[in-house]
Parts: sequence; structure tokens; C-alpha cells
Amino acid sequence: MEAPGDPPGAPTPSRPWTSSGASRTWAAAFAAYLVLALIATWPLALHLDSRVLGHVELESTPRLNAWAMSFVRHQLVRDPLHLFDANAFHPHAGTLALSEHLFVPALLGAPVAWSTGNDVLAYNAVTLLTLALAALGAFALTLELVGSRPAAFVAGLMYAFHTWNLNEVVRLQILSNQWFPFVAWALLRFFRRPAPLRAALVGVFCVLQALSCMYWALYLPLLVAPLLAFLQWRHRLGARALGRLGAALLAAACVTVPFALPYVRAARTYGFERAEPESLALGRYLDVLPGNLLYEEWLGTALRNQNAAHFLGIAALALAVLGAARGRFRDPHGRFKPFLIALGAAAFALSLGPSITAGGRAIGPGPYAWLFEWAPGFRHVRYPERFAVFVSLALAPLAGAGLARLIPHIGGAGALALGAFVYLEHLSLPHVLAPMPAGAAAPAVYGWVAATPEVRAIAEVPSSRHRMERLDALPMWFSTLHWKRTLRGFTGYFPPTYNFSKWRLFHFPDPASVEFLERLGIDTVVVRAEDGILPAWFGLSDRWRIAGPFPGGDAALQLLRAGQQPYPPPPEPPALAEVDRRNWQLTASHPGARLAADGDPSTSWTTGERQGRGDFFRIGFPSAVTLARVSVAVRDPYQFPMRLKLMALADAGWVELLYDREAAYDDLFASLLHRPREAWLHLDVEPRQVSAIRLRITETDPFWMPWTLSEVRVWAAPGSP
Repeated sequence: MEAPGDPPGAPTPSRPWTSSGASRTWAAAFAAYLVLALIATWPLALHLDSRVLGHVELESTPRLNAWAMSFVRHQLVRDPLHLFDANAFHPHAGTLALSEHLFVPALLGAPVAWSTGNDVLAYNAVTLLTLALAALGAFALTLELVGSRPAAFVAGLMYAFHTWNLNEVVRLQILSNQWFPFVAWALLRFFRRPAPLRAALVGVFCVLQALSCMYWALYLPLLVAPLLAFLQWRHRLGARALGRLGAALLAAACVTVPFALPYVRAARTYGFERAEPESLALGRYLDVLPGNLLYEEWLGTALRNQNAAHFLGIAALALAVLGAARGRFRDPHGRFKPFLIALGAAAFALSLGPSITAGGRAIGPGPYAWLFEWAPGFRHVRYPERFAVFVSLALAPLAGAGLARLIPHIGGAGALALGAFVYLEHLSLPHVLAPMPAGAAAPAVYGWVAATPEVRAIAEVPSSRHRMERLDALPMWFSTLHWKRTLRGFTGYFPPTYNFSKWRLFHFPDPASVEFLERLGIDTVVVRAEDGILPAWFGLSDRWRIAGPFPGGDAALQLLRAGQQPYPPPPEPPALAEVDRRNWQLTASHPGARLAADGDPSTSWTTGERQGRGDFFRIGFPSAVTLARVSVAVRDPYQFPMRLKLMALADAGWVELLYDREAAYDDLFASLLHRPREAWLHLDVEPRQVSAIRLRITETDPFWMPWTLSEVRVWAAPGSP
């Protein structure tokens, strides 16, 4: 019923959230959202213990995230002070910071994981719980603002189950935006009554959001700071109240900082940085996901990752417009509407990226360009379109306010019908499910790895080609069965040694590959059978001892000389004189040769899709030089020349200059490992007077890696002209 003194049609104030009636309301809403999450992810409910949501059957990101959550739980009870020293990407340390740590999702899934022993079931439980909590957070926020339970329930549907969020169900780290509405709700309640417990609750929700996804930790201040400024402008709290809130936020920051520091160290050590991202076309907000139940034949469909579908829903938008124009908010939040409108507009503009584009044409610069250029951290994140989370966060309460305005006219049945339509507009069913073998369904060889103490670090063969790194997510997932160090893995940022290690592993059991693994400390190579058949080369050798085959056909090779000659830091460069790059004549098999000699390591020459026989890079000198060394820079993406020959133009014509190939590549790996921001492939030759050199690929390597050359330097013998 209406509160005394309220005008007709005004929303009914909610009871305090701590009352038993309110608790039952929240519990009922959460239960309903959980059921709706099961429907929205169908048919996941039929395979909760063995499959995960995917856009394709061999989805890699859920395996990465399930591994990360499992590792966090594993490490918390064994060595919590080294939480980021994950087992993937041997021999690097701190490798959990190459992607999301998912600390809070790992804790949310811990009861299921520890009670059932099934990490797949725990992962899926967290996915469903995350959707339901996101909806509950928007429900709480809208109930605080509007006071109508039916309207708040529909607002929860809009925030949790809109198209973009359902697109992110395969990326649990991005889906974990459920605490944003709780942060806003807690701040509103604190400014309504600034009690110490309410201040603490703000800090708790900030921690929960920041430690769910470091991506969102970067976005969190962009919500909290303007919301704090607006609420303080409206409520004018005193210094004592603000001190309580400041202490809570400071405590939240102190909890978050130790989790952020490993990412800062990784970025500084490896020089990680994203290129300026692509912009999101305006039309993506009119695109739905493939399989949309209502609009697939009427609206466009978009990609599953970058430039994804961002459809907001016709019903939700209409309700939000009504809420912005005529919606009525509870006291003392009557003037909160302008903030929501401003938040939605700003987030929409930021989500479009560095430039505003429509119909394939750039209309003008977007505000995200400023963030990318000046705001700390934004050069390390991938997609600006993820600002859409704040668009939905703003629209959900506005849509709730619009529905609250309509309820006196359409009644409960009409509100139910509108809510159902808001939900159905975004459903795209059925979802693709990706297999996640666990427990007894996992290959038996990993049980042997877990039970064999002398196995400390493993590699797996056959290895995939370049740019098939997503296939490495499965062996990384299987490592949860033994937690031994592994050479392979899948992540958001790959360590500098990744391409080199994969290249060597791809050619196993070539002698160079075996020696590389031995020196790196890999003591066991797991050999996976295809359809129960081991590779043709499999057999006895004086370099290894065979274990298996195990059920399923897999086997293991225990390397007998592992770790005898580890890779030390590369030696100091010899005293040579660098040849002046001015007036070089540069030609290459692909355009852009000048970019490799412009002194700017951020620009590069490349062979394109892959390097192959006949690809070359030629330098003509204005006068003869006594050549002693050619240095080829290897920068991110760490794509180096394979099967490389050095030719020189001397008095007798073109001749090959011999260099110690294995030593050169060993030094390259050592620099990638110890000095990743200064990694070079050095070709040392007997000094010889030449007038031109040519770096040439003699054979197409089946690894199919491009050659990206950011800088090339030439060195002359000391004292030579």
C-alpha cells in the first residue's frame, strides 16, 4: 500500500533490508534469479559436472579460468604467501598475474570444490551464482532508489541477463561484475544514514568487486569517485562521517594493493602493453547474439568477443526512457536520476572506444582515447566496449523507475508480462557446451604424474603450431590433477619465452628440442596418443626412460639429463663498434623495411602471416664495413626468424657467413628469460669486409610463425673503418 502522505501512484517504501520480511524478499528474489540463470545458460544444467559454457566446443577461456580458481584454492591452503607463483609457464614465477587471479570467484566456489572434489562443478556453480548475484545487486539498488519490489526485480533482470552480459558467460572474469550495483547500493545507504557498519559495507563490496577481476578493479574508481562526489554534493556530510567512509575505502585499497602489485611487476618486467584498441561500431548496440529467440531474423548478430553484440532490449530501453522522463524516486534519492543519466551516457561514449564509428566510418574521437593515453592502467586492458557494464548499471534503475510509474496503470499481471519480455529479449539458446574432463574422465597419465615424486616439471607433445595457443588451455587444465610445473599454458599475456618454447617443443624429439627441455629443467615429457596411437617416433632412447602406455594410450618420457646445464643470463656484449644506420639501403621481401631501422622499437617490419623460404631482409651500406655481428631485436610479440642464413656481398660476390646457430638461439632464449625487454638474436661471424648483407629464410618451418623485426643493428670489428 502507499505510504501516508505520498501522492497517488508513488512507489511503496521498502522495509529495512535487515528485517525478516526484507530478508525473505531478498531470498525469494535470489532464488528466482538462480532459476532464471539456469534457463539463460541452458543446457548447462544437464552437464554441470563435466562441461562448461562456450561459444565454440573447444573453448579455452573457461579452462583458463577454472585452472586459475583451482590454483588459488590449492595455494591458499599450502603456500598463501606465494599465491601468484602458479605452475604454468615454467620456468617463470608469478605467472598467475599473466591473467586474472579470480580470487573471490575461487572462494565462492570453494564449498562446492572441497565438498565434491569436482572443480568443474564448482566453476559452473560460480557462473550461475554470479548471474544471480548480479541480478540481486541491481534489485537491491533499484529497491533502494524506487521502493517497488516488482520494478526492482525487473531491473535485476535487465542488469544481469542483457545481451552483452550473456555474451560474457564464457569469460567468468568479465561476467564477475555482480558487485558494482552492491557498491552503489551501499554508498546510497551510507549517505542516507552514515553509520560505521554501513561505511564498512561499502569497503567490503569494493573489495569483493576489485578481487573478482582486476579489470574491474581498474574500472571501480570510475564509478565510486563520481558517485561519492554527487552524493556529497547532495547530502553535505560532515567530516566525521566522511572520515568513516574514507577509512573504509582506504582499508579496501590496502586489501587490494597486494593483489595489484604482481600485475604491476609483470607489466614492468615484460613491458606488457596493448596496442590502441579497435572502436565499437554504434550499430553493435542493435546486434543480438546468434540464436536469439526473438530477434535473430530481425536484427543483426555480432561476434562473440571483440565488437560483440550490445543489444539493450526494446522493452528495457522504453522503460528506461520513461524512468528518465517521468520516473519517481524515493526520498532522499529524488534527484539521483540525473546521475544515472550522466553515468549511462558517459559509459556509452567510453564503450565506443578511441573513435566514434558508424557504418564503417569514423565520426570523431571518443573519450576513451583520453583514458588510453593518460589514465594509469588503461594501456594494459583489451576492450573499451566493456564500459557497457556501466550502461546497464545506469539503465537498470531507470527502467525500474519507469516500470514503477506504470504499475498503477497495468497492474501486477502487466508488470509480470513486461518483466518476462525484458528477460526473453536477450535469450539465445541453446548454448554451446565445451567438454572439461575431470576426475576419472581425465587421462590416466596425469594420475601417474601426480603420484610420481621425481616428476617436477613436465612438457606435453605433440605441441600445436604458432597461433594455436588456445589448445594449450587443456593441458593447463589437466595440471590441476597434479600441480607439477608445466611448460605450456594459456593466458591473457604470454611470457616472452612462450613462442620460443613452443617452437622447440613442436619439433620434439629433434636433438635441439630434447637438449632445450633438459637444460630448462623439464624432467618429464607427456606423450599424448591420438585415437590411442602414439606418434611414429615414440620408442626407446638413451635420453629418456619410458613410463606407460597408460589406459587411453598415453605415455611419459622421463628425461635422464634434465637440469644439468640451466640457462644463465646472456653474456655481456663484446666491444664492437655499431655501424651508423644513416644512408642504409633497405629492401625486404615484404614492405616496410625502413621500420626496422628507424630507432623506434614500437614499429616493425614483418613477413605477415608466416615466414617462409625466400623471405629476406637486405641492408646495403654506403661504404664497406668489417662485419662482426648482426643483431636482430626480438620484441613483443617475440616472433623471431627460424632457419636463418646470413649472406654477405663481398669482393667475390654473395657468400654465406657462418655463425654458431645453436649458441645464437640459446643466447636468444636466455635474453627472453632474463632480459625480456632487451632480447636479441646475435649472429656473430668472423670479421669480414662487406658492402651489403642479407638475412634470408632458407626453409619454411612447419611451426608457421611470422618474423617480426622491430630493430636491426650491425656491428663492426674494433678499429675497423
